[in-house]
Amino acid sequence: MVLLAVPLAVVLTGCATQPPFERPAVPLPDAWTIDVATSASTPVPPQWWRELNDPAINALVEATLNDNPTIAQAVANLDEARAQSGIEAARKLPNIGASAGGDRAKGLNVAGASGNLVSTATTASWGPAISWELDVFGRVRQSAAAAKSRLDARTADAEAVRLSTAAEVVSDVLSLRACRHSRDVLADDIRSRSVDLALTRQRVAAGASAPVDEARSRSGLASARADLVARDEECTRMVNALVALRAADVGTLRTLFRAEQPASEVGERTQALALTPLPVDQVPKAVLELPAQVLLRHPSVRAAENDAAAAWADIGVARAERLPRIDLAAALSGEWIRSAGTTLRYVAWSLGPAVNGTLFDGGAGAANVDAAAARYRGAVAALRLAVLAATEDVENALAARQSADARATLTKESADAARTTFIATEDQWRVGAVSLFELDDARRQLAAALDSAVAADRDRGQAWVALVKATGNTLSNPVDTTP
Repeated sequence: MVLLAVPLAVVLTGCATQPPFERPAVPLPDAWTIDVATSASTPVPPQWWRELNDPAINALVEATLNDNPTIAQAVANLDEARAQSGIEAARKLPNIGASAGGDRAKGLNVAGASGNLVSTATTASWGPAISWELDVFGRVRQSAAAAKSRLDARTADAEAVRLSTAAEVVSDVLSLRACRHSRDVLADDIRSRSVDLALTRQRVAAGASAPVDEARSRSGLASARADLVARDEECTRMVNALVALRAADVGTLRTLFRAEQPASEVGERTQALALTPLPVDQVPKAVLELPAQVLLRHPSVRAAENDAAAAWADIGVARAERLPRIDLAAALSGEWIRSAGTTLRYVAWSLGPAVNGTLFDGGAGAANVDAAAARYRGAVAALRLAVLAATEDVENALAARQSADARATLTKESADAARTTFIATEDQWRVGAVSLFELDDARRQLAAALDSAVAADRDRGQAWVALVKATGNTLSNPVDTTP
């Protein structure tokens, strides 16, 4: 009987309660709404932030990736999933154990004719034991497949967390640089307004201007100072955000960005602003592949797809749980007994299958299958949502990049024109052709134009970062094929 059960189980092992998983149909656009095609390109490297050629960004991103609680949590989830996958994979193999024991007992023998005799017996036993579940209906295989899919999902989650964290650091650095630049513009505007107020007071004292002009000038100066206080708070919040990401401590950040500032005094900031480089000198030109190639490789989409595959395998496990379970057990034991001067040794072995099954469970097994099927449908819905969300993020990033590129061009033209106007006005003021009010007005226009240019360039950099994040870092750099 045993010899027939083993080959029968091997034959039945091919039986499966669940067909292989296939990716569900998900909505994928045929093309992006903004044309990004090119004839030749090279993939962006994994350390994509280095494409900005910014030493501060490089240092802060790498520091954050090495010590960030969110990343550490994602890695812990990944390690747990890896361990669970190892547990389920081990169930495919036989479980081999061993046992050994000894006993010494004393008893009273009342069966002898000569009276009661006290006898002492010593017993020892040892031997290995093997148990192995014959995976006839695929319960073990489906459990291992579900664990492996969850491991792949958590791997994609960890990748998405690292990508999101790096993108957050880069975006925060660009915002902090733009904020500090805007703060300097406001400080210079305050200096200019202070000069205006002093001149206005002289005119009022001389009777050349009405007192209301002095009040209006003081109001404008107070409003500019309030804006400067608010801007300082905004910059501080950005520093704190980088500290919370574990990019660096406050002292290191202040030292790092202070070293990048021009060494001029506030009173000389206007001319310095005209020469200060923008936060991002040149943002890389991104090239995207077709939507199907980009979206299906996105970490969030891969995680959702693997979660759906795990839920699909769970249906097979639930179905297999309703069917009989066949376990093959083998044991080898040796016994040694000594009693009343007599020693007995023998070896025993056993091998045979055992069948366990449920005859009536009140519908619990069927309910488990229905619950697993419902979880799978929910996982499929989550996969569709992930694809739709990734598509929306890519389209929004493309639109933001297009808008930022256009605004960067226009604000650069405005800044160039304002700089030319300021230089000409300054030359006229030196020869007395224009008033100081006109010079200060030209100075304020230059500061505003430079501030707008920096904001547009910051938006260009952040739009590129958002595109890297939205595509799961599947961008490419165009290759110049011009001879």
